Amino acid sequence: MAAPSVVFVCGRNAVRSPMAEAFWKHRFGADCLARSCGVEPAPWPDGFMISVMNETGIDLSNFECRDLADTADDPVELVVCLAADADPSASAFAEARDAEYLLWAIPDPAEEEGGRETRLEAYRAARDAIKARISAYNPD
Repeated sequence: MAAPSVVFVCGRNAVRSPMAEAFWKHRFGADCLARSCGVEPAPWPDGFMISVMNETGIDLSNFECRDLADTADDPVELVVCLAADADPSASAFAEARDAEYLLWAIPDPAEEEGGRETRLEAYRAARDAIKARISAYNPD
């Protein structure tokens, strides 16, 4: 199954978009063209994100956060925005590249308050929602 070249966009490229990039590559193969970026990227990926992805057997400990400019020269047929607040930038990015655009607004688990287990559950919920969207995506 051939997947379109894709760029996943969120606010900081520290939680949701790295998860999506990893799950896309897991589903469609490591050689597929998939990147992720943030509108205002964080200096490093989120530790809780790394932990919950490790639970699935995916190691993102060496992930490097990127911004939209870092993906400007990449071929892109599909742009998927995972954060409602990143929608204006992500949709403009897609339009400028004549790419299909999807908004999959997933709540930011980094905004969850509470103890470690409460926060981890929020990250797992986001992870599972992203994985479900990618599993259901039909490239045809």
